[in-house]
Amino acid sequence: MESSFINASLPDVADRMLFAVPKKGRLYDQCLNLLNHIGIEFHRKARHDIALVSNMPIALVFLPAADIATYVAKGNIDLGITGLDIICESQTADDVAELTRLGFGKCKLQVQTPAINSSVTSAQDLVGQRIVTSFVNLTKQRFAELEGVSIDRMKTQVRFVSGSVEAACGLGLADGIVDLVESGDTMRAAGLHAIDTILNT
Repeated sequence: MESSFINASLPDVADRMLFAVPKKGRLYDQCLNLLNHIGIEFHRKARHDIALVSNMPIALVFLPAADIATYVAKGNIDLGITGLDIICESQTADDVAELTRLGFGKCKLQVQTPAINSSVTSAQDLVGQRIVTSFVNLTKQRFAELEGVSIDRMKTQVRFVSGSVEAACGLGLADGIVDLVESGDTMRAAGLHAIDTILNT
């Protein structure tokens, strides 16, 4: 891929495959372990998001996991590691090819409500209510499906927050949330329980 980087302080990535990996978060350590296990040798300088691999013609590009699918879909990055949830949420599934599942970072994207609210037992019970999530597209798709209407005609109110989604119900911002669940510890600590699974990833 021809380099489009113009910052002279960045390493020269000409004639190298650009390989994106998450720069932090739940996949970061597992990706580093994988790269080490398969023999990819590199040194990442502090505060640099590009590292040249010393034993292969590869440049590692450290990006937010949420952006990797978009960079690959647009052709700015050749290859990347990210979650299926990110591919679906960024609506890039038709523009990227899933080469393999790596077997780590497994979680579920679930609809959750306060455990004390016994009147809400399914996602259908939240139709027309307030939902908070960082996965707006997948959440709107699910609730439009439950309502039997197009997204632009749905009554359910879906709002975006970028983090601490689990606090939204307790703070009165939402009647339910849609968030990733790995172990379930954060969900239970916030007094929530899952009532629907949108995606296994």
